[in-house]
Amino acid sequence: MAKHSSYWFILFTLSSAILSGCATKPSNDSSILIVQQSVEQRTKQLTQIKQWHLRGKIAFIAQYKDKKSKRESATIAWRVNEKNQTQELNLTSYLGINVLNLTSEHNHHLIKVDGKEYRGNNLVQLVYSITGLTLPTKALTFWLKGLAYQPRDQVELSPKTQLPVSLTSLFDNVQWQIDYSKYKMFNGVLMATQFTIKKDNLLIKIAIKKWTLIN
Repeated sequence: MAKHSSYWFILFTLSSAILSGCATKPSNDSSILIVQQSVEQRTKQLTQIKQWHLRGKIAFIAQYKDKKSKRESATIAWRVNEKNQTQELNLTSYLGINVLNLTSEHNHHLIKVDGKEYRGNNLVQLVYSITGLTLPTKALTFWLKGLAYQPRDQVELSPKTQLPVSLTSLFDNVQWQIDYSKYKMFNGVLMATQFTIKKDNLLIKIAIKKWTLIN
């Protein structure tokens, strides 16, 4: 399949599988300090959450060799059920036009974009067939919750709140850097509402308006 440059936006979207604001250290709000948990307590709590839904905004910034950059943004709605191995991701433009729809059930994936449908049993390979690049779609379901995807992932914690500040991961021999900021309570859990995800010349910014968490 020809790999057209018009698919760069799809590529960045699927790296969220996914899904604005500059990363800083987690907010020192008193509410965060009061509800402080140990690393073990928080990790256990998050790993028990098998269903979640997020809504917000996402922006993709690509820096090219000629120092020019390209930016695209959209609203994002992403629903994941880890128990049933299903997910649905929708991207919508500021005009309310659906840009992309991804649905997955077990190992069956369907991507709809520009009036075309793409199907496959391996999401990473399906993304590669469209874009020509490999993306850590599964890893992002861990990273967005501030969890390490692999034992070798490095998570930096705030010494005051014990909340993740950054996460560094090597996926497919490429280093990814995820930064977290502005935590807020959702369903009894403190979740980051602003992220930056960096890889090579790609910067992804995510601002989450609402997390819905179900055990």
